[in-house]
Amino acid sequence: MNMILSNHYVPFLKWRQSEYQALFKLKKEIKDLITPYIIMPPIEYDFEEKRLKKTIQEHIEPMPKRLKDKWGSRLALLDFHDSIEQGIMDNGENVIKYVYTKSLAMGCKLIPVISFEKSKWYLTEIKSIISTQNCGLALRLFLEDLDKPNINGEIDQVLEMFDLNINNIDLIIDLKTPDKFEPYALFSNLIFMKVNKINNIKSYRSFVIAAHSLNLREIKQPGGLFTRHEWMLYPYLIKKFKDKLPTFGDYTTDDIEFLPPMDMRKVNPSAKLIYTLPQHWHVLKAKAFRGNEIQMVSLCANVIGLPGYKGVPFSDGDKRIHDTANGKANDTANGKANFGNLGTWKQVAINHHMTKVVHQLSSYHASII
Repeated sequence: MNMILSNHYVPFLKWRQSEYQALFKLKKEIKDLITPYIIMPPIEYDFEEKRLKKTIQEHIEPMPKRLKDKWGSRLALLDFHDSIEQGIMDNGENVIKYVYTKSLAMGCKLIPVISFEKSKWYLTEIKSIISTQNCGLALRLFLEDLDKPNINGEIDQVLEMFDLNINNIDLIIDLKTPDKFEPYALFSNLIFMKVNKINNIKSYRSFVIAAHSLNLREIKQPGGLFTRHEWMLYPYLIKKFKDKLPTFGDYTTDDIEFLPPMDMRKVNPSAKLIYTLPQHWHVLKAKAFRGNEIQMVSLCANVIGLPGYKGVPFSDGDKRIHDTANGKANDTANGKANFGNLGTWKQVAINHHMTKVVHQLSSYHASII
């Protein structure tokens, strides 16, 4: 199936280890209902060496095989962090062309994403890719784009440049982190009015609305319950957009942006566990993680005690939480307890979240059919 359906789920994922492992470890039936929006990440910085950890070649070279290994030949949307867009590989190819050429040759199915913010350079590279591939294009618009008086003129210019009809375009409305979601009826009405300024909305190949409301930087110890506003808003959007049902998208349980690099010699981030419930995130924030990894046992035990805990069979993330709480997560080599690292717990949270959303969407869409 080479199309994003309205009952699918579009999680926005930074393509770092926690994210691609969370995706890879999903069950097959969950993967079948997901079209991930993958963002190729910037190069990390080495504070000790005072330089970037990798060259652009070293950073990008494993990416096509990783896409194939972690997501196979399933459909994905692909975007690039703007800091790497103009990188040149050792063979003289631009990063974008390199990733697409190699990935597509391995059998990956990718839809390139563009936005009005993208450089001419980027658009030109994407144009050369879609002229040889019959993959169409995804156009990502932000809330501020919808306020442009000449939004249709700008969309027409894009279509002209790529020589595409809108039925080959996936329209992504990315609300990012709106100031205020509530009251949902009012906000959904506002979005409906803004989106309806776009001509022929029904003719787009698909239509995604994504948003995010979890601000991890504002969460203090010990954490708490935080409303999943983007999920609460979704039924209101479905009621509004009856003629063209929007596909649900979110930023899982992570920050919306790539965070500036941190010198890990000087900082010791808090232990954190996020567990997605039907309408909330249960966020547990504890003491500094490094040197006190054992505290993950009590955080996991806390989650297992929740009425909304889904149990071992639900997802790989749920199994990991259960095993850690019950002293079953051991390193096979030495039999010692394995409390994971910060990335482990991000992976656990995202894997459970994606599984949860797919289940929620399946029962929700079944109820409105």
